[in-house]
Amino acid sequence: MSSVIAVANIAGGTYKSTTAHSLAVASVEYGKKVLLIDLDPRAELTFNLGYEKSRETILEILQGLSLSQNNDITTAERFDFIGADSRLASFKEVNALKTFLSSLSTRYDVVIVDTPAQIDSRLAMALVAADALVIPTSAAIHSIRGAISTLKVDSAAKKFILPIDGFGTDQVKLFDNAILIDAHIPFTSGIDAATSQKRSVLSIDKSSDFAEAYREAAYSLLEHLNHF
Repeated sequence: MSSVIAVANIAGGTYKSTTAHSLAVASVEYGKKVLLIDLDPRAELTFNLGYEKSRETILEILQGLSLSQNNDITTAERFDFIGADSRLASFKEVNALKTFLSSLSTRYDVVIVDTPAQIDSRLAMALVAADALVIPTSAAIHSIRGAISTLKVDSAAKKFILPIDGFGTDQVKLFDNAILIDAHIPFTSGIDAATSQKRSVLSIDKSSDFAEAYREAAYSLLEHLNHF
């Protein structure tokens, strides 16, 4: 049975797409079969991975199209990926993602969903389907505010805070209603270099502190979800 992980923070610039990508790569390294989905109409993750011109996207699948070679891409980093485009902004059926993912329950160990940085029907769609909600959160006020607001959105998912650079004991006190992931993601200037190669830092700079921190985060999360 697959676990669905929604990565969300309604504040922008919080490592959200980087986290979704990095958790996908780390989970593959732990031997898991992983599907990564871009559910953001801005499609930044789709662009960063180099699949912006895919003929079919998550929109067609949510409308009832089956997975095929046109829309289910196996990346060089060994996870499967379904991209997005701006047309997704007009799709509002909040149960559609859960319905689609229920048909894949034995195909993947983990499904990771990158969400928009705002409260809308796409975020609701992800949270309806999710078993776990991962909120990357730094010490910045806008990040903290976004994390608190994200936690208020109704969802039965287990809620996790992923500490990002600068997040410390003062911030921990604000999130006693969520599980703190046992990892701390440092800032790195290597993200842009990795993105230019359509890869994660985990692939480009395997031994970096950044890569190791995301591996720790993925292990902690997979352990919470009973995948070890």
